[in-house]
Amino acid sequence: MPFIIDQGLCAACGSCVGNCPNRAIVMRGEQYFITDMCCDCGVCLAYCSTGAIKKGLVKTEFDNKKTDRALKEKLSLKRNIVAMKFADKAPDGVRIEDGPTFWCAICGDIFEGQDEPVFFSGMASSCGGSKNIGIGSRKVAKEDFDAVINAQVVGEGNLYATKDLLAKNRALFPRYPKVYGGMVLGSLGTVARPDIILFPVNGHQLSMISTAYSFETAELMTGYAGKSTCLMSITFPFIENKPVFTPGDHRYLRPAIMAGAHLCASRTRNSLCVCLIGWCRVCSEILTGRSMRRSENDRIFCCNGRSRCYGKST
Repeated sequence: MPFIIDQGLCAACGSCVGNCPNRAIVMRGEQYFITDMCCDCGVCLAYCSTGAIKKGLVKTEFDNKKTDRALKEKLSLKRNIVAMKFADKAPDGVRIEDGPTFWCAICGDIFEGQDEPVFFSGMASSCGGSKNIGIGSRKVAKEDFDAVINAQVVGEGNLYATKDLLAKNRALFPRYPKVYGGMVLGSLGTVARPDIILFPVNGHQLSMISTAYSFETAELMTGYAGKSTCLMSITFPFIENKPVFTPGDHRYLRPAIMAGAHLCASRTRNSLCVCLIGWCRVCSEILTGRSMRRSENDRIFCCNGRSRCYGKST
């Protein structure tokens, strides 16, 4: 555990809880404790007036490859884990996607085995979904925009009955702090320190993950359904650091992806932190003591891609 609380010095004011960007500090009984969700960011130190928070004996280890292997092993995942990292320009050596294509199509390719990272921007997007994931969109003529809206978004068989409902629905989700130049998309093993991760889980795996998360944080995991996959799976995890799950939308994900819903991870505002590895560790008895025989994936779960591989064995 990276940081610890000296109970003899702690005044139990709760300031550290309210200011921890990774929701890693919890109250148990009348005392506060730092859980394995801690990412070593040190934000809590500035809010502790009594100096009760100190560095622990184990330093957080950030290793995306180790995290990738551990998640696949502990959750019996058969597909690649998608990792997303926001950036204003393509990193050196990363291929730039020219498009036009869909964000969800690239995720689908990664789920099904593509490992090479790609830089995806709003200019390469073939739909308005890029606006839902904080990377803007390419410029088009108004007539062309209206044609796409009427063909794919509004009307019978689409997402909204009328155009005004499009704006009303978007207002239900948090807003991005800025427009990013794009994002790196790749398998978790190839993208270091990602902001978001997504991966397929079935109902049984989801119940194990949510149990472990609640065990450590006393919080519930929220699910979203009914709108576009990008809007439901990225906004809350990235902006509010809340893991969510979603079944996706009925039109824009290939059937193979719908059969294996994704899991995304809450955004960490400071460093790579525990999301799922820690959750699995707390409930290791449950996760290892029961068989995960179901192979049918039926949920999309969203949680933090900046996952920490803990610095001690489980």
